[in-house]
Amino acid sequence: MENLKIKGRIWIETGSGLKIGVGRARLLEHIHQLGSIAEAAKALKIPYRKAWGIVRDINANSSREIVTKEVGGKSGGQSLLTDYGKRIVEKFRTAEESFMKFSKETI
Repeated sequence: MENLKIKGRIWIETGSGLKIGVGRARLLEHIHQLGSIAEAAKALKIPYRKAWGIVRDINANSSREIVTKEVGGKSGGQSLLTDYGKRIVEKFRTAEESFMKFSKETI
């Protein structure tokens, strides 16, 4: 019998309809690191409009705000992950890591 491998994609969902998968987690991580939706979009090579739409969708479907936008003066504003947002990304990465370990096992 040949070795069987487990393949798949995972995401986490909340009761309020929030869904976070690998792409959304990556966008949130970049926003956290760079402090900007525009810079995160540029780093990920996705249009700003798409990134902003994803952030709006994430916040709209979450029971609590995940990304906050602070309006700035001359230097411009910034976007930040809330503590809840950081925990959501952390939970996704933990689940993803467990799945990757599990999927590396052969049946």
